[in-house]
Amino acid sequence: MGHTDTFPKPFRAALKWRRDWRFRKIISLVRTRPQMCVLDIGCGTDGRSFSDQADSTWQITGVDVHEPGLISHSHPKFSYRRLSAVDLSAFADLSFDLVISVGMLEHITDERDFRSVCREILRVSRQYVVVVPFKWAWIEPHYAFPFFGALPHSLQVWLIRRFNLSGHKSRIDYFVNNFRWRSNSDYLKAFPGSRIHLLPLGDTIAIVGGSVP
Repeated sequence: MGHTDTFPKPFRAALKWRRDWRFRKIISLVRTRPQMCVLDIGCGTDGRSFSDQADSTWQITGVDVHEPGLISHSHPKFSYRRLSAVDLSAFADLSFDLVISVGMLEHITDERDFRSVCREILRVSRQYVVVVPFKWAWIEPHYAFPFFGALPHSLQVWLIRRFNLSGHKSRIDYFVNNFRWRSNSDYLKAFPGSRIHLLPLGDTIAIVGGSVP
């Protein structure tokens, strides 16, 4: 999908409202306090998904696979580590008061890697919130097509080719290698004892666990 800065201004404003609202919802699901240690897994190149709106006293460590020179988070206590979420051995057990991951796990298609990432989230976190697309979303957030995540894979490929969804008509390999929609039961199995919240817009879920309200 193209960078959202290229979208029309009203659409960018709607996306910002959605991000702001999502942040407030995420924070309402966990216990927060000043000066928390937070790990943002799959933090992205800027802080729009999470850190831009976080409490300025929080110590936020962002983890992603991007080159450090591409990272431009504005949070005053943000630091970046170029690491794969599959192996977070750089961090000790329970070393973060909160682990956040927004829009990352659906891009891990290899099941072994998926299980490793989930285990690492559980290992390093005292509480966590993982936000991913809802498989039965009425409008799938990446491809903007009704119930796209629940369709058979072959039909997903046909739709992308037929309608050039997200501009991926000529990038089918990218789609195949970077997108997988899992069911709520898959996530509950990967995160034992967690709770799943369907976020009110109906396009994403939040998987929440640890010492939560």
